[in-house]
Amino acid sequence: MNLEQILSQQLDELNEMAQLLTQELDAIVSRDHESLISVVEKKVESLRSIQQRDQHIAKFFEQEGTDVAAYQEIISKINQSLAECKKQNDVNQVAANQSQLASQKLKDILFGKNQSGYDKTGKSISLPNPIARGLKA
Repeated sequence: MNLEQILSQQLDELNEMAQLLTQELDAIVSRDHESLISVVEKKVESLRSIQQRDQHIAKFFEQEGTDVAAYQEIISKINQSLAECKKQNDVNQVAANQSQLASQKLKDILFGKNQSGYDKTGKSISLPNPIARGLKA
């Protein structure tokens, strides 16, 4: 297998990773935990494959006589795809954190944890939870 084929496979894997990241965001937003677990497992497998291929590519470039300029176009596409994957992964991380915070807030409301607010001067104060007041479940 030559270097151009390996680079092409790397680009295909990164495009597949981009699709997995989109599926991951959909699962986070819809709170579909089973789908999320499945997508994350596929994402881990894909990351391993990308890493292995990256090491293989590095060996080609370590060899003397490999002209990097000849592969600049596909390398540029790979770098662009990688940057898009990193950006989407960051978006997914923020979405997951927001989802977790929303779940925690709902749990706090349901279990009667006091809420916080601000008084006229801007100081943080503890507000009683009117929803769970008097519940003994």
